[in-house]
This record gives sequence, structure tokens and C-alpha cells, in this order.
Amino acid sequence: MDKLLLDTTYLLPIFGVRVKLKDYEAFFPRLLTEYTVMYNPISIVESKWIVIKLCKRYPSKKSLLLKTYRLGLTALLNSTQLKQTALTSPEVEEIADKLLSEAELKDYFDRIIYATAVLQKSILLTEDKELEKIVQTNIPKPKKVMSWNNVIRSMGSSV
Repeated sequence: MDKLLLDTTYLLPIFGVRVKLKDYEAFFPRLLTEYTVMYNPISIVESKWIVIKLCKRYPSKKSLLLKTYRLGLTALLNSTQLKQTALTSPEVEEIADKLLSEAELKDYFDRIIYATAVLQKSILLTEDKELEKIVQTNIPKPKKVMSWNNVIRSMGSSV
């Protein structure tokens, strides 16, 4: 079974944040049966930043957003189907640093997630076009970089 590392986008619904991905609710459970699905814990931190931004934008929903985040965090950490990787290591940081210096990728969260996919020899699932472009450089690469549409096509478009 191939390993699949999720970018933060795909964890957001667990924290109560909607994403615009075709048939997400139907296909996400299939990912869990067709791949060994992993995430880097930095995505938990990035998700919280997104929830905090939403709290500022929608102050009347702040309490609900924060509570939903905590419930999602409990579910994620107790999941047996979503595997947490190590946050970082010297090897992850080395690749992340190359992404900064050679590809000028500014987003530290993205650099860590990409580098984790490389070291895990996994498919990186991302909607980030910058990460897709890095595959064309001399920087180490994950097994493959795919978007949501690519992965659901590969699984067959019927649910």
C-alpha cells in the first residue's frame, strides 16, 4: 500500500473548516482504505492559525470555532487511520533549507511537509502549485506530488 502524506488542506475539515474539494466527504474515507495516510504535526499548528484567522473574521463564531478545533484535534490524535509523522529532524530540516535557499519557498509549514514526504518516500497530496513546481528542480522529491483531483481520478471517480 502506498504511503500518502497530506498537506494541511485535507485536515481542515476535521477541525470544522470547509474546503472546496470535489466530493471530499465521499472520497476522503476511501483514501484511508487505499493508502497509508500520514500527516506532519506541523499541519495541526497551521490549522490552528487558520482557525484563529476565522475567529478574527467571524467574532460571533469564535467560541464554536475554537471548540470545534479542539474536538477535531481529539479525533485526529485518537485516529488509528491517520498516522502522525515526526515533526522534524536534521534530515527534514536539510531538505527544508534547500527548499528555502534553492527554490525560494518561503512558507516554513510547506517546506516541512514537503521534506517529510521526501523522507517518508510517500506521495504528497497538495493543492499548492508551488510545491508541484519543485518537482521540476534538483531538490529531492517525494515519490509523487498529486492534487485532490489527480488522486480521486486515480481511485476512480465513482464513490
